[in-house]
Amino acid sequence: MKRQGLPRDTPVDSPAVGAGALIEAAELGPDPEVLGAQALLRARSVETLEVAYGAWAELQDAHRAARRRWEEERKRLSEQGSLLLGAVKAAGVAPSTGEAGLAKTHALDAFLTDAKEKLAAAQLQLEERARSAEQAFVNELKKVREELMARIARQAATVRPVFKLMIRVLAGERRILHAHRLGGDESVIALFALSGRIPSRYGFLFDDSTEDAMATPPVLYADEGVRELRPRASALSATLSGLDEVWPVKGMLPMALPDGTWLRWISRGAVLEAEVQDGDGFRNVLTHTEAERITGLLLSHKLAGKLELELVRE
Repeated sequence: MKRQGLPRDTPVDSPAVGAGALIEAAELGPDPEVLGAQALLRARSVETLEVAYGAWAELQDAHRAARRRWEEERKRLSEQGSLLLGAVKAAGVAPSTGEAGLAKTHALDAFLTDAKEKLAAAQLQLEERARSAEQAFVNELKKVREELMARIARQAATVRPVFKLMIRVLAGERRILHAHRLGGDESVIALFALSGRIPSRYGFLFDDSTEDAMATPPVLYADEGVRELRPRASALSATLSGLDEVWPVKGMLPMALPDGTWLRWISRGAVLEAEVQDGDGFRNVLTHTEAERITGLLLSHKLAGKLELELVRE
């Protein structure tokens, strides 16, 4: 997918000895309102949900890039100011006497005062522009997010994700529940139908990427303020319960049973496998009663017109 241009890097040149050359206006990148309007137009297009999610992601990327840019500009101004003050200090080290020395001192004081004023003005200008752009990004992201949620809700009203359920019977009246793999749009609609939330990313259900090959795959993205990507079951349920609109879930489709117990459908290659919360973890080998309760929950959603349920043989 083609990405729109993000704020480009501006090289930090060594400043000349002179406040005017030292402090220049910060370039903060593209207009967030323009980017937001473009993203909103794509989110409203007749193309797939993947395209709408791509527009949302690009606007979020631009926001993050702008924040990095603002921080770089703050650092650049601070470094330039430090260098200027050091230069003035170095220029005044040599002992000076008489009228010539006094004139030099006055000149340095005047230069330093002027430089400090211009530095403060540049920093103030940067903060004002950054605050304005930040608010614009927040507003535009809110519009695109709302449009995406509305679009998914409209599709969920007419498109029913299909759960083709397979039951494996094990010894001791134990069960393993599998469901056929869902499609891209279908998985997004399924999460909305089952929870009233939308995923933070389009291909969430079958994303098996990991930043640490030695650890278990993360089950959450670092979105929506989430920092712990591999929470225990109790922390996972608490995190998701506290998010009203967007769930940053990764590689799983979570659900809550009527009694408050959580379960999740985990991607296992060509199928999804049900895992029920067990203390601070999850397990995939279910009791006969647990399998009935999960199937009953899916059936209740079918009767409510939220999904289609089919029982098939493995």
